[in-house]
Amino acid sequence: MEKEFFVAAIEHPEFGEVYRFFEVDPATGEEQAVDPFDSGMVKLYHETPPELFYITSKRGADASGFYQGEQFVVQRGSKFAGTTTPKCPKRYLKLREELLLSGKLMPLGQQYLVMEDVEFASPLIAMGVAIGGWAKGAHDWKRI
Repeated sequence: MEKEFFVAAIEHPEFGEVYRFFEVDPATGEEQAVDPFDSGMVKLYHETPPELFYITSKRGADASGFYQGEQFVVQRGSKFAGTTTPKCPKRYLKLREELLLSGKLMPLGQQYLVMEDVEFASPLIAMGVAIGGWAKGAHDWKRI
């Protein structure tokens, strides 16, 4: 069985709202606090793709991705904006909802954490979904 993970918000007396990462044992259902990187919940790439790009936004998007053939892949561990603009295209809203329902996005404070690599048909769509609004074009993804 595949490992299951979840994120829980807790109140820390000194730091306010903080987040704990948990792994669920599929056999027993037992929950154990884990480090998101050591557990494999969030993986860092040891080999950098030929061209790695990133995007940030005022509402909290902080994502990185790369081209994989005709697709644009947003990397696991990226963060999407937690809010959307009033004029956010419906197709971006629908994609965000599908990612949330499938567990590929998890709420993390005022953002959403990308739990696994997500493929998009284009960098424009990936950016619109990540920032939660209109995207100007692929040129807004900047090279790392």
